[in-house]
Amino acid sequence: MIRRTFRHFFLFLAAGLALASCARLAYLNASVAYSNATPLVLWTIDDYVDLTRGQKEWLRARLAGTMAWHRERELPEYRRFLESIAAHADRPFTEAEVASAYGILRDDYHRVVEHELADGAEFLAQLDSAQLAHLERRFAEENGKLARESVRGSPEERRERSVKRMIGHLEEWTGKLTAAQRRIVKARVGAFPPMIENRLADRKYRQGETLAIARERDRAKAVAALRRLLVDSDAWRRDEYRRKLGERDALAFQMIASLSATLSAGQRAHFKARIRGYVDDINRLASSG
Repeated sequence: MIRRTFRHFFLFLAAGLALASCARLAYLNASVAYSNATPLVLWTIDDYVDLTRGQKEWLRARLAGTMAWHRERELPEYRRFLESIAAHADRPFTEAEVASAYGILRDDYHRVVEHELADGAEFLAQLDSAQLAHLERRFAEENGKLARESVRGSPEERRERSVKRMIGHLEEWTGKLTAAQRRIVKARVGAFPPMIENRLADRKYRQGETLAIARERDRAKAVAALRRLLVDSDAWRRDEYRRKLGERDALAFQMIASLSATLSAGQRAHFKARIRGYVDDINRLASSG
């Protein structure tokens, strides 16, 4: 759950160089994300397990340590990454560059997860049977909601919703896309392989393993089990799903590279201004730490 919440905090980088929600900056500016990180994570976890007062204080202290580590260790890496993108933003990006940036984003995300493993294992060991039952119910509720959403409307309507979401992500970075640019997005996103059943199976497996780890109450084993579950996912993920993820990523890399070749001077300026805004946020955070 900490993994899921951090993923929602940090940047889904569109229009420049990647397509995955990984441990980068948030759509909110970095200062706002940092100032709200601890209360939002606490609120989210409390909603899932109904924390005791002692658990809240324990988590608050651990989260404060995590944010201090992240400010010192990760923010300089993010700044270098964003500055390297800005330095090449006046020309199109190649598919290979997009794929490389995606790999950097994944590595960043895994570093954050790795840092949290020991605390995650210790936290799961604190949960009593009532809290684990509450967590199991919340998992089931989420899965039901996702399953219902996945069949809402016709297949074409669902594809259109996916295209619309992607355009929204991209326009955060480029400003309004032209009709021709939207056609590029629609062609690639419309060709993404259907993965909802794979996603649901993946989620249920992670959830079941998380509950099993918590119930075993072996902290040493829990760290290794969480690493396998959250970082080394290829060790257990089904071949079919890995293949589909690869196909989706390849199409996404093509889309970003194709779009980058069509950006107007105004769109490039918008993109660079967005990056400069994040770099300024990072500089303020670094100086205030």
